[in-house]
Order: sequence, then structure tokens, then C-alpha cells
Amino acid sequence: MFLGTNNDPYCFVEFYEHRDAAAALAAMNGRKILGKEVKVNWATTPSSQKKDTSNHFHVFVGDLSPEITTEDIKSAFAPFGKIS
Repeated sequence: MFLGTNNDPYCFVEFYEHRDAAAALAAMNGRKILGKEVKVNWATTPSSQKKDTSNHFHVFVGDLSPEITTEDIKSAFAPFGKIS
């Protein structure tokens, strides 16, 4: 899991199973975390970057509150499945 800067808080959450990532995306997009509505989408890799061979399923979480912590993210997404 990567948590971006306070100026533009975002993160990537990686799941071992596609179905878990898909469930998290469907349930969490538009939900509020720490009072701020978040956007959740499938993460994409720019064509200039190396292909991801980890076989994990990545979701992008944006529009996070500047006060968010890694533990807050884990708590919000853990119910959907094992986070890698």
C-alpha cells in the first residue's frame, strides 16, 4: 500500500484476489472516509512503466482526507479480502 503526499492524498491498495478488489471498488467508491468522499478506481500503469508481474490487483483511492493514515485505509479495505 502506498499513501501519497498530504497535498494530494491518494493511495493504492493491492489485493491478492480479483474478486476482493472488485468488491472493494464497488462498495467503497463514493463512500466517506474521515468525512471526505473518496474515489476508487482500478489502478492503471502508464505504458512507460514496467509491466506489473506481481499478480496482485490494484485499486486507486483518491480524494483522501489529509489526515488519513495507512491504518485508516487498512481498516476501511480489510473487510473485502486479504490486502497484499
